Amino acid sequence: MKKLKKKKKIKIFQTFSVDEIQNFNCEIQEFKEGDIQGQFTGLLVNMQTNISAKGVYRFQKGSMKLNNGKKLFLQYNHYGNILPVGTLVGEETEKGFEVVGQFHLSKDDNGNYINPEAVKLYSLMKEMKINFEMSVGGTITEYKEVVENGKYFIDIYKFEAYEGSLTPKGAVKGSKVTKVFNENIGGNKMDKEQLELLLRGILENFRTDLLKAGTPEELQKLPEQFKNLVATFDGMKENLEADLKESFSKQIDELNDVIKGLKADFKATPKEISIAEQFAAMIEETEKSGASVEVVFKPNTEINFSAENTGSSTGKAIVKTEYVNKILERIQEANPVLADINFIPIVDGSLTIPREVAGLPETGWVGESEERTETSTTKIDNVTIPLHQLYALPAVTNKLLATNFVGYANFLLKRIEYALSLTLANAVFSGTGVNMPLGILKDPKVTQQKEIDTTDDATFVDSIIDIYYSVREEIAKKAKWHLTRETWARISKLKNTRKDFYITDLNTGNSRTLMSRPVEFVESEKAEIKGIDVASPTTDVVAVFAALSEAMMGIQNDKMTMRLEDKLTSKGLTKFYIEKGVGVGVQLPEYIVKVVKKA
Repeated sequence: MKKLKKKKKIKIFQTFSVDEIQNFNCEIQEFKEGDIQGQFTGLLVNMQTNISAKGVYRFQKGSMKLNNGKKLFLQYNHYGNILPVGTLVGEETEKGFEVVGQFHLSKDDNGNYINPEAVKLYSLMKEMKINFEMSVGGTITEYKEVVENGKYFIDIYKFEAYEGSLTPKGAVKGSKVTKVFNENIGGNKMDKEQLELLLRGILENFRTDLLKAGTPEELQKLPEQFKNLVATFDGMKENLEADLKESFSKQIDELNDVIKGLKADFKATPKEISIAEQFAAMIEETEKSGASVEVVFKPNTEINFSAENTGSSTGKAIVKTEYVNKILERIQEANPVLADINFIPIVDGSLTIPREVAGLPETGWVGESEERTETSTTKIDNVTIPLHQLYALPAVTNKLLATNFVGYANFLLKRIEYALSLTLANAVFSGTGVNMPLGILKDPKVTQQKEIDTTDDATFVDSIIDIYYSVREEIAKKAKWHLTRETWARISKLKNTRKDFYITDLNTGNSRTLMSRPVEFVESEKAEIKGIDVASPTTDVVAVFAALSEAMMGIQNDKMTMRLEDKLTSKGLTKFYIEKGVGVGVQLPEYIVKVVKKA
């Protein structure tokens, strides 16, 4: 854990309810007018909950004490281009920073209000009962960076406030992020690092909600939550540099692909209708067998499905389970790490490949009339890739499946594939070999390791060049860099003594390259590839330079098992256990280089 840091010039706007709240998106319960006309009370900063603002910032108790008794501007939605609409004076209590607001309702000599905007807001709150929230603007002057359960937070210990705003209801958990960051009020503008942290927090919160949503209410909220997420990103992206904009755009597009089946305007393609029918038929077949009875589906198995009559003699539609054969292909499409690995079908068990077969064949020279003898081979252990059972346990919302099975089935399958792809891609790097594949970072056969020297920019670049040329040219030409966005950010900033950027091929068209080879971001912390700034020297891997299409081989059983786990885990839900046999392992370790930070 890092020491407290001071003078972090970040402008932050955190949205809270005007009244006592339990979460950041709670509406005002009532307008509490004081004894003086135009006066009201509110809670500007809530400290009774551990929910983070924007997924990153957490106000700690005592963080607002330096603002006790201080007169703050009262504004609307942080709009600093007009006069304030009044003032706020507050004090930190056990609840948080409680304030008394006073609208500017003075009149001139002719009886006209001097500040008409204040009158409008006051009227909206008092007479029309409009539910505003409150949001604080200021500068973080003391903070601590912490990581809890794999998530990054900035705990605020001192915050110098200069204004509080009445705002519309926050669009995302924590606060509504808008183009207010461009206003540069007070001279403090969010820098690239903070914008990136903010977006990462918002995306992570949405991913969590997406994968955990189970009730009809939670599921039906997801399209609107996603719409708000996109609006948040659109309001910020003009401040993002090209590489960040591209990265987050790609992630948002992936999420959009997952969630589009739940949108009101969803129009299914013939392929999506076919897959939805297959999945619905498989569910129906599983339900017939009852709880805990496994049903094994094979590619092109025909199932009688009680959908619309297709003219068959049974009066039911005949559905072929082609999805069984496509699920691995769709999992690979969901994660770039998996896309390069070739999977071959086997029936069961494991695949053993003699190392001399996997590697280059032995050759030799003999005379024209000389007897040909078997060439000697350096004996290396055989490559064994075991088959493991990868499963998902989705909760099916019966009502949605019944009323909109095409859209919902496609949403459910995309969510399954997205979750499975994360799990399998993590195992490619960090799998322990116990009930899962043995990953690159844990496999003792992967011995090539190079260091990145961050002493200065010149040695940093030299070490990258050394890594590239540490493998044979035919390997380097096929290899990709697998690293975190934090490490890539450090690399992209490298400059020579003339202040020119060293790396000239940062973005080539739609691809990101280094030493002419593609760069793939490893987004999941469970992959155990660390950012270069937080990695422990000589031990933590910060990058993998590898030609995975040659280095690793995958195997799959072309069957898929489905079982009814619980008929009713909660009202309206059914859990299904879906299992697919897959395995992946290193076959050519010389095609992989692990990269660590030099001490």
